[in-house]
Amino acid sequence: MFLSSYYFFIVFIPIIISDPTCIYDIKDGLKLDIRTLGFTNGKKPKYDQISNINPTTKTLNWNGCFSYSKSDNGNCTNAAACYTDSISNTSIIIAKQDSVQFKYNYGSSILSYQFSNIHLTVFLICRDQDEETTIGYQNDISTYSIYIQSRCCCPGMCSYSTHSISPTIILIIIIIIFLFGYIIGSIIFLKYDHNSTKLKHFLCF
Repeated sequence: MFLSSYYFFIVFIPIIISDPTCIYDIKDGLKLDIRTLGFTNGKKPKYDQISNINPTTKTLNWNGCFSYSKSDNGNCTNAAACYTDSISNTSIIIAKQDSVQFKYNYGSSILSYQFSNIHLTVFLICRDQDEETTIGYQNDISTYSIYIQSRCCCPGMCSYSTHSISPTIILIIIIIIFLFGYIIGSIIFLKYDHNSTKLKHFLCF
C-alpha cells in the first residue's frame, strides 16, 4: 500500500507542475494568457455564433487554448475554430490548436492558424471594460478573420487559475513521503531483526 502511494505521488507530481501553455510574452514583462479566453470542458467554445460581416448563413466559433468539439452533422472535432452553417446545422473545422502562431503588433495580439488550405487570423483587442464584443469576417472560401474585444485581451489583466501545487509544497510532500518510508522501513527491519534474534535463541536451546 505504501509503495503504491509513493509511486502515485512520484508519477503525479510532474503532471501538476508542468509548464503552462498558451502564455505569451508581450513587452515590459507583461504576459497574455490565452487560457482566459477559452473553456476547458471540450464541449463548446467560449465564443460561439460569432456574426459574419458578409451576408452569409455561416457563423464562426473559437475557443482560446483548449480544443473543443461540436455535436452536429459536421467534422468540428478537437478544434480551435469552426464555422457553422445555420441552414444545414453543420459545423466545419477551420483551425486546430497545434497550428497557431502568435505575434503582438501595435497594441493587438494576433493569432494565426493554418489548417489544410484554410487560414484563420484571430485579432485580440484590449478593451478595458467588462463587456465583450466579437465579429467575424470571411475574406474568401479559405480565409477567415475573427475580432475579439475583451478585458482578457489586455496583457496582465486576467489570470487563469490552475489549482496547481506550489513547488515548496511539493518539496514538503516529497520529504514527508521519504521520512514516512524511512520510518516504516525501520520498523519492519527492527521487527524482523527482533524475530530473527528470538529464533536464534530458541534454536540454541
